[in-house]
Amino acid sequence: MNAEFEDLLFSLPFPAVITDSEGKIERVNQKFESLSNRSFKFLKGKPISEVLKIEELLLLIKKAFNETIEIRGFRKGEFIFHVSPLFTPSKKVGVVVLIESCSISPFEEDITLFLKGLSHEIKNPLSGIKGAAKLFKELKSYDEELAQVIVDEVERIERLLKDITRSFDFSKLSFRNENIHRIIQQVFNLFSAKVKEKGIKVRFLFDPSLPEVPVDVDKMTQAFLNVVKNAIEAVEEAEKREITVETGYAIRPSGFIFIKVTDTGRGMEEEELRKFGLPFFTTKERGSGLGAFIVKEVIKGHGGEVKVESSPGKGTSIKLLIPMKR
Repeated sequence: MNAEFEDLLFSLPFPAVITDSEGKIERVNQKFESLSNRSFKFLKGKPISEVLKIEELLLLIKKAFNETIEIRGFRKGEFIFHVSPLFTPSKKVGVVVLIESCSISPFEEDITLFLKGLSHEIKNPLSGIKGAAKLFKELKSYDEELAQVIVDEVERIERLLKDITRSFDFSKLSFRNENIHRIIQQVFNLFSAKVKEKGIKVRFLFDPSLPEVPVDVDKMTQAFLNVVKNAIEAVEEAEKREITVETGYAIRPSGFIFIKVTDTGRGMEEEELRKFGLPFFTTKERGSGLGAFIVKEVIKGHGGEVKVESSPGKGTSIKLLIPMKR
């Protein structure tokens, strides 16, 4: 193997292997040595399918080499494999296998969690549709914006049900550049009836210079909807009913934007704060505890972070950190 191949292999950010046409290991990078817990001296010449105990890999390697095709996204357990023929300027010399780690969604492992999560996420857009319908009834006239809210949320439910397993796999997202303020405004449109009914004051402190950022729009809507819903429920019976939504550039870490939602609700005790984001932990009489859990999973899938600050009797602040680039 020439020096260029060596340099490329070792600069890759994930485990990588070069095999011959029969799947026998010819070269690996250090990340694969760590993954397999074996040295290259031990691995050389051994079939990768035996080392990883994944028989299907041999068939994929042979197919990629013989048919000169790239096979992407083969998932087995906690890993995703990409298999591609390797060429020199003059001929086909082997196969490259790239390995991505793929955390298994807890929703896939626990049917109870999955069913409760599905129920929880369907209820959220339904409440928005119900609120928009109530406003229609009060207005007694056609309102294009309210009609669009209803259409958007019905379509989101359709997408949720069309591929249920993907709807709760927050590790595989479909990214596109999007104006985060548009997502925020659309979510608040869903709650406009409740905000008005409860006399809640909402302040938006948006940084207009923020660029569009790569997000999965449906998943980010899921996350932000849960944050806003929790904030509204926190203040709807409070003496002071205010919610502030702020956006801007994060200082630490750099390269991130932030969305910060602050409410004037009852706040959380230290024990509640420590358990924030655990599935089924809730202080609400009829809550599921899944809202905060879904928020954390979605933001983690985007490569971001959720930070929470809260004081009993003073309110809660949720900050979502989202990377500006992928």
